[in-house]
Amino acid sequence: MLCFSSHRQITINIMPVNESITSSGPTTLVHAMQILQVTARGGHRGASVDDYLNELSFSRPTLYRLLKGLKQQGFLRSSPIRGRYLLGYELLVLGAQAGNGAGLRDLARPRLLTLAQRWGDSFYLFARDGVNAVCLEVQNGAYPVGSFVRATGGRLPLGVGQASIALLAYLGADERSEILNHNAEQLMDEYAIAIDGIEAEIAHQLKHGYARGVEGSLLPEYSGLAIPILDHSGHPLGAMSCSMLKSRMTKSHKLEVLQGMQEEVAAMVNQAHGLLYLD
Repeated sequence: MLCFSSHRQITINIMPVNESITSSGPTTLVHAMQILQVTARGGHRGASVDDYLNELSFSRPTLYRLLKGLKQQGFLRSSPIRGRYLLGYELLVLGAQAGNGAGLRDLARPRLLTLAQRWGDSFYLFARDGVNAVCLEVQNGAYPVGSFVRATGGRLPLGVGQASIALLAYLGADERSEILNHNAEQLMDEYAIAIDGIEAEIAHQLKHGYARGVEGSLLPEYSGLAIPILDHSGHPLGAMSCSMLKSRMTKSHKLEVLQGMQEEVAAMVNQAHGLLYLD
């Protein structure tokens, strides 16, 4: 069983929060988060004042005050299209830190690239976020395939995909049951995945050391493999996964990819322990 424990301290310099954002407490904070969500939904065009007013329940003066404060903090920026706003680059900085819990993303990125270049398939790093799995990194090889997540930052309910199985398998039984009960309706309605199938694949993971995922109604032509990244106590910090066309999942290719993933995760473990002696 591969274990991973890193206690390297990462210092983040955070700018003082503008008083105009926080002056009225939690309600204003919620409104600011809603503005960011509306902006994100605007995609590359961003959002206009009318977009915010149509979707949100607070007044125009409150909106302008929050837009000004969020721009000052770097969480919003002006779009090239006059009168529209885009998400600011400060969110990218914070997101990179959030996606690098325990140093996983920095350690995994070159290893995923190595795997993708060597074997040609698509390789991912996932971590658990509540009842979801979030993609922290993806590298595509010469034979990239479709995936439930389209890019870094994509989320899936735990239970979808092979990485979810690897993450779920090492949780406590009660915690795992609570997550699956919460996600059960969405798993069936959106992915045609039943809890019985997930539990069977979890048993496979625990017996064989790798996950295959549950085949649902989406992406039936694709297959995949995943292995967990565990901390010193056996708790899952993340999962490394591979997606490929079913036609490429020959016995020999499967064994080669699994061995390659295991070697890279083992190297991550050694490198993580090495970081303990820096500073």
